[in-house]
Amino acid sequence: MVETLAENFCTSRHRWLIVTGLTLGIALATVLPQVDEYLAIRSERADLDEHLLQASEAPSLLAGYEAAATAKEAQLAVLRAREVDESHVAELRSWLVSAARESGCRVRRIDLGSATARPWQTDDSPLKTPTETSKKKNRTPFDLQSRTVTLSITGSNDEVRTLLKKIDADRRLKHARLVDLRPGNRGSRQLQLDLSLRYFALVRPKVG
Repeated sequence: MVETLAENFCTSRHRWLIVTGLTLGIALATVLPQVDEYLAIRSERADLDEHLLQASEAPSLLAGYEAAATAKEAQLAVLRAREVDESHVAELRSWLVSAARESGCRVRRIDLGSATARPWQTDDSPLKTPTETSKKKNRTPFDLQSRTVTLSITGSNDEVRTLLKKIDADRRLKHARLVDLRPGNRGSRQLQLDLSLRYFALVRPKVG
């Protein structure tokens, strides 16, 4: 039986197709696992090359991050210098009185009210009131502290104008809520100015 099959195979016109098929089958069975292994090694090598590239770029990226952080810290320092929190109240009062007197005005009354605070949100504004939903969703680690300062002075038109220019040029974070200018006593050229200003600061909430 075996000899007959061998004889038929040797005398067959299609024996080269059978040999080729068997050879390809053996080759595929042997080579395919090696190809898979090669592709896996190649992929791992590509990942390692990517990590090495990122590691080599890290020093230059770090320098950029440090420069950006330094710039942000400088901007923050400028903003911090413009805040009016509890530690700056006495200085603010002294400055307002001095500015009024240097302008030639007479201070009738100055009142620095108590501070109020509310949660500070992302993309917030000191002049808006956040909704209850946004309070929970966009809360930052800071509170917005605001303090209303009322100032009443008298002076001539030029003196009052000079004082308003001084207050406007002052870089503290503030918002004018009321500016009321009216004539002073009858028969006098003096004017009376009543100002209501809100000053702001970002503070960390007290715990407990």
